[in-house]
Amino acid sequence: MKLKKYIYIIIAVISVVLVSCGEGTVEVGPQTYTPKIVMEGYLQPGKDVEILLTRNIPLNSQVDPSTVILSGADVTLTDVSENKDYKLTYNSVSGKFGYNGTGLTIGYDKSYKLTINAVIDGKSLTASSVTHVPKEGLKILTDESVLGTMKYREKDDQGNVKSFKVAFNTSVGSTFYAISNTALDASVETFVYGNPYFEPDKEDLEKDLADYKYQMDWMQNVNPDGGKREFEIRWLDLWFYSNYRFIVYAGDENFRLFVQTYGNVTEYDGNLHEPRFNITGDGIGIFGSYIADTVYVKVEK
Repeated sequence: MKLKKYIYIIIAVISVVLVSCGEGTVEVGPQTYTPKIVMEGYLQPGKDVEILLTRNIPLNSQVDPSTVILSGADVTLTDVSENKDYKLTYNSVSGKFGYNGTGLTIGYDKSYKLTINAVIDGKSLTASSVTHVPKEGLKILTDESVLGTMKYREKDDQGNVKSFKVAFNTSVGSTFYAISNTALDASVETFVYGNPYFEPDKEDLEKDLADYKYQMDWMQNVNPDGGKREFEIRWLDLWFYSNYRFIVYAGDENFRLFVQTYGNVTEYDGNLHEPRFNITGDGIGIFGSYIADTVYVKVEK
């Protein structure tokens, strides 16, 4: 899901108009700016609701961190099947909106609508989005996976390079799956400098460490009737002698659209475009849902 980064996605807070065909030129005049509600949140069955709400800013303006978060927004989460509204409130510790009552539990195979009303630059804005939580069923099959501890590019008795493999049961109805792997001990000291792919410059490595620490892959158009699938973890995606966390996700349509487009916003001719948001009204960002399962492995020298 690009994808080099873990699925906790950071939404850009800059809104500009992209002009000059073929050059990807950004015009930064004040006439190009339109205020937007920026939402970032994913629902998971049985988990607390956490929605980050911020505002966009003109590219050529000073950022006041105290005004970026929309702490005063009016936020409602609606259980669509039950037609029941739940008021979300701002938590100053987490900086996110959540539900403080006891009546809301996010369930499998249910639709939820997020509605936000906020005032930005004196303008009343409204944005909404609907997500459908995947059905229960995703589960990593540890007995059919290749996990545990492995030496870097370890070989079998026939001299073939071995690899980790994550086998899992899919969720009926879901056609998009992603896997993230995170090097939990990533540092310039644990980087595999003897890898067969390239020899990094240490200064560049320090600057780009996160690009190597977080890796992502996905599969799409998976049979919605369910069954077993697997991700083979390439050594090209394992850059450290480290413990790793692998997370398999079954995502909804909003999850799929954003993941597949947020890292690829440049046309062949150089023009730029926005990712696909599935948001109605004055909003950008992502409101989606997923279910997930997690395993851990280790790569040694």
